[in-house]
Amino acid sequence: MLGGSLVVSAWADESKLGLDAKQMVVCIAADASSFVGTLQLFRRDGSGQWQADGDPWPVLFGRGGLAWGRGINPPQAGLQKITGDHRNPEGLFKLGFVLGYTPKLPDGAKGWPYHQVTDRDAWIDDPKIPSVEYNHLYTLPAGAPFPDWWEKERLHLGDPAYQWMVLIEHNYDHPLPDAGNLIFFHVRRGDHYRTAGCTTMKVEDLERLVKWLEPGSNAMLAELTKADYLRVWNDWHLPPPEKALPK
Repeated sequence: MLGGSLVVSAWADESKLGLDAKQMVVCIAADASSFVGTLQLFRRDGSGQWQADGDPWPVLFGRGGLAWGRGINPPQAGLQKITGDHRNPEGLFKLGFVLGYTPKLPDGAKGWPYHQVTDRDAWIDDPKIPSVEYNHLYTLPAGAPFPDWWEKERLHLGDPAYQWMVLIEHNYDHPLPDAGNLIFFHVRRGDHYRTAGCTTMKVEDLERLVKWLEPGSNAMLAELTKADYLRVWNDWHLPPPEKALPK
């Protein structure tokens, strides 16, 4: 194995992976060193088959490429994501709530869970802070004083790159220190601006994704290299390669 031992997670039964999802976001990288890729939306039709919802669009990954993350799939052999490696987590992940600056989701959204960011919101990326959960949102109660660690952990306001963020639940359930945190879809900073481990895109594409998400769909993200997608798609019940892989 490259880069250390496998990271154990509370993964799902591999025979059922992806079966409960009615919506699937598929992100494909050419290989594990790529920092560019594609994103395509899929939904299950009435017969349970995956159908593409429109054409794919470009996305950017971490400057380090991809490494296996802690999602709902069983651990995989190979390079594992760690904090600070500037790699995107590879695997199958649940999609969590949306964060944003406005009072509500963009017009046309279907009511996916949403949290408006204020100056009393933080994302905890220090596992040593007591009484708060690592790699989770923390909202300081009204009237409570700002703790000493607040400035480092607080969510930023007014940054166009973070006007919308969709949580990718990597290392989210029972998070392990040093396995990577703060993983989102968010707005890219430029056509070729590589990230520290998030997946970024044009704002209009991200808003399309946010509007597409449907409560109760158990929406998931499959973020994989082309070779890994070809290896796992059938076992994980993902859209078939002829529909999902870039032409």
